[in-house]
Amino acid sequence: MKTAFVCDSALQINQEFEKNNPILTVIPVEVRLDNELYIDNVTITPEVFYEKVNAGMKPSTSQPSVGRILEVYEKLKSEGYERIVAFSVSSKLSGTYSSFLQAKDLIDGLEIKVIDTEQVARMVGSAIEKIVKDYTAGTLAYEDIESKYKELLEKQNVLVTVETMDFLYAGGRLTKAQFLLSNLLNILPIITVKDGLLTVSGKYRGMNKVLTKMCEEIKEKNPKSLFILYTSDDLLTKAQDAIKKVFGDIETEIEVVSPVIGCHAGPRALAIGYLGYDK
Repeated sequence: MKTAFVCDSALQINQEFEKNNPILTVIPVEVRLDNELYIDNVTITPEVFYEKVNAGMKPSTSQPSVGRILEVYEKLKSEGYERIVAFSVSSKLSGTYSSFLQAKDLIDGLEIKVIDTEQVARMVGSAIEKIVKDYTAGTLAYEDIESKYKELLEKQNVLVTVETMDFLYAGGRLTKAQFLLSNLLNILPIITVKDGLLTVSGKYRGMNKVLTKMCEEIKEKNPKSLFILYTSDDLLTKAQDAIKKVFGDIETEIEVVSPVIGCHAGPRALAIGYLGYDK
């Protein structure tokens, strides 16, 4: 049976990979800056987005609508696809999972599997790319896709730090207690994803200190490769220095944080992720 894969742009699929794999459809998320509406990585680049946020414009996002997702399902059906695997950003952080399910109930003649990734951003994108590659190569059966994703999920994660918690708190991604604790103490948090939710796992003073701690924590997982997700060049340089100090030479993919994620993380955020499997 002909199978397609779907996800939204919050999962940061590599654009070159998307272009070269037509069985994968990425639904772009809408990004709003004050009263101006943009399409994530389509009508606004990360560079322009962060310039506008730093200039004082207030960012927000809206998840893909049920109607928009249904349009994608219908298009794929018209192209002869009989099955769809839809990957959603963590259902505890976004309503996208619910929208995928609602759209599923509105169309007949398609077998649709909706997977709650319990994660966000590039870490999920990397896992989806591996699944698409393995499925295309014939080494992964359709029936095993969900269990394969859960296996990959156990071997990866991301640690994030931000210089202000305002954006995460305003977007409802952190509790008031977490927000107040970091702001009152004037410290930088280490935020991770656990059971689909953002959790503050550590607090340190100074960016260099927090990045070193992030690297030391990741090193205990014996990663095969790393990701750096950054919003500004100076933070990227600091992350590269910390990784060099703790790991020496290790394969590292560098990606700018997409506008849809930057709406919640803010313009001064940095993440280091790890994979415990080969890409």
